[in-house]
Amino acid sequence: MGTVASPDQPVIVVGGGLAGLTAALHLAERGLDPLVLEADLHFGGRMGGGETVELDHGGQRWRFPAEHGIHGIWGQYHNLRAMLDRHGIASDRVAARHEDWVHRERGRTSRAEAGSAVRRSFVPAPLHYMGLLVRPDFIAMLTLRDWIGLPRVVGSLYMALAYDPLIEPTPLADHTLAELFTHWPPRLRAFMTALMRNGLAAHPEEASLGGSLAFLRFYTLLRRDSWAFEYLSADAECALIAPLVAAITAHGGELLNRAHVDRLEPVPGGWRVHWQRADGGRQVATTAQVVLALDAPSAHRLLTASPATADAVSALAWPCGLTNGIVRLWFDTAPTRRAESGICSGDFSIDNFFWIHRIQRDCAAWHAATGGALVEAHIYGPPEVIDLPDTAVLALALNDIAYIYPELRGHMIHATVQRNPATHTRFETGSDLRYPGVESPWSAISMCGDWLRYPHPALFLERACVTGIAAATRVSVALGGEPCPIIPALPPEPLAGVFQRGLRGVRRLVRVRAKPSGTRSPGG
Repeated sequence: MGTVASPDQPVIVVGGGLAGLTAALHLAERGLDPLVLEADLHFGGRMGGGETVELDHGGQRWRFPAEHGIHGIWGQYHNLRAMLDRHGIASDRVAARHEDWVHRERGRTSRAEAGSAVRRSFVPAPLHYMGLLVRPDFIAMLTLRDWIGLPRVVGSLYMALAYDPLIEPTPLADHTLAELFTHWPPRLRAFMTALMRNGLAAHPEEASLGGSLAFLRFYTLLRRDSWAFEYLSADAECALIAPLVAAITAHGGELLNRAHVDRLEPVPGGWRVHWQRADGGRQVATTAQVVLALDAPSAHRLLTASPATADAVSALAWPCGLTNGIVRLWFDTAPTRRAESGICSGDFSIDNFFWIHRIQRDCAAWHAATGGALVEAHIYGPPEVIDLPDTAVLALALNDIAYIYPELRGHMIHATVQRNPATHTRFETGSDLRYPGVESPWSAISMCGDWLRYPHPALFLERACVTGIAAATRVSVALGGEPCPIIPALPPEPLAGVFQRGLRGVRRLVRVRAKPSGTRSPGG
């Protein structure tokens, strides 16, 4: 193709979630003045804001900004931390201290403090989960079958040390997490199911085995400090997204919300981007480079609706979108237990809970003034629960919280239900070439998002950030600029590294012995 003498914009970023904002900021820092187009009223994607709840309590009106759900900045989020720290964003993060595992079965509720036992374990990774086995409250939750089945549990978990689904092809793509748990003893299965469901926002029957092992590797199995995390001290839009938008603008970028991009059209030397404005009018701009930073369902719709890209779309695999529900419950008194969050298993409808007054400063001020408490509970399914009427969902969540904190019965003063659209994607791409990657099939289009294939061991917020940086590098280099460095993940702890090398060696040996004469095994 020829060149466009003067495109309207050197770079257009389609999508203003964390990945798109990361790409835009790195491009703006290199003087490329990107234009960010976001279809929603709020920037931030799944970290964007929502309607603010106002509550009269204690003789005063209080405001509680809504969000899609609480997010943590985990131990291996090095690129996200570096970007935030470079611009002085969200510097007053709140360290996680205590997280409970709560299990209900046959009318009995039991609990154990599990989070600190893992990340502060005296035993090095990958054996650090043994720290749970010296906690009396955790031991009390196990049955004889759990102790007998413990070797099977340990053996199947260490499969994650033999495979790295984020970096290498694996034979696990068509298997689910439920298959891994088939013969596990009951309470350890419940604990790990709750842990993985909270990590992947999907039930074991929905979660791919490869994606699940990737989660274990990245968040916990290779390093104890990977499980350490921090909360934002305010809602995500206020603490993180709005400052990122301000930083992009300060460096010469431009951002438009309620700009719904519905078609991409190739032109000599670039692309023509068509979008609908908030007032119903239409607008068009040409650009030398496009960064597509949408969630998977939205990217699929846009690329299918654009004739120039539609054919290649059908040849790719696309992860499905998952919806979830967020329930917030306000009480006029606070629970006595110290854990600021917890995961739930067994006969609960909610999957986790977070006490916001112990995390976010504005809610902490409300708690200090009134003695009240605010809990946020997440529900990841099944659909027949999320699709219930608001009153039914609230009743289920309130009943669950009352089982966990009986002292709060009769003290609720307000409640809200929020259903998030199916923009969270079930993570299953890893290194599978069937899925889209940062380098797209179309010239001058790069992609970023937490659902994309890219050879870096990271998930969710860190993966959104890493792919945003990688997309910015492709664009910057194409326009004659400098690459954007990506900070590598920390290596496994020494003992975990020994386990990993040994199990991979066993895997290679088994593969060689099973290989028919004169053939090559996959991956060499």
